[in-house]
Amino acid sequence: MHAAAANRLAHVRFAGAFDQADAATHGCSLVATTHGAEGGADHIALTLLVDSAGVVRDARFASAAEGERRVAFDVMCELAVGRMLIDAAAITPRMVEARLSALAGAQEPVLALGDDADAPYYVLRKALERAQPSAPSHPAGGLPWGEIGLFEKVRRIEVVLDAQVRPALASDGGGIDLVDLREQELFVQYHGACGSCSSSVGGTLQFVQDSLNNHLGTQLQVRVSSVELEDAGMIM
Repeated sequence: MHAAAANRLAHVRFAGAFDQADAATHGCSLVATTHGAEGGADHIALTLLVDSAGVVRDARFASAAEGERRVAFDVMCELAVGRMLIDAAAITPRMVEARLSALAGAQEPVLALGDDADAPYYVLRKALERAQPSAPSHPAGGLPWGEIGLFEKVRRIEVVLDAQVRPALASDGGGIDLVDLREQELFVQYHGACGSCSSSVGGTLQFVQDSLNNHLGTQLQVRVSSVELEDAGMIM
């Protein structure tokens, strides 16, 4: 581990959690969300204090993550503070690495970056959706799918997942998270009972896809992230 990352790990600044009392004290709204399988190395619980103008005034994360992943979560929170939540939702691992390198005055990369270095942290995107209710007053609420942006698309997908898909999976001890949306391809990740075997994943994938397309009027192709299925009809 780079010395700058090790130093940040020893002095994590944003670990913890806010509650409604904290939000009331600061005159902010509390936005709370989680991502990743509970107990997993990538699991994170995020709480944000967001003011009436939509600016993130403070952030805290709770995670069992260690090493560089924990460092990245901490710097992610640092970058979110002071930004509009809609802008914070666009923060990527590459931006986190650049920030830490700049703070350390390092010429070489401080954190290792994976293939998804330019994909926004989904937990922040999810926080944005949590902060934007699905009421008709939402500015893009009445527009057709082809005329809305990424965040509104994700918001609509999350509404359907929450209402139609997650309750059914929870009854069997499972769950599902949205990982990425690329054009008409939606990448999801199963966890709990659903993520423990590929047969259960294959058995629910069509249900998820049909639920989304029927309710949204779309032609999304749902793919499973980080799970390999032997079914030739499933494309990862």
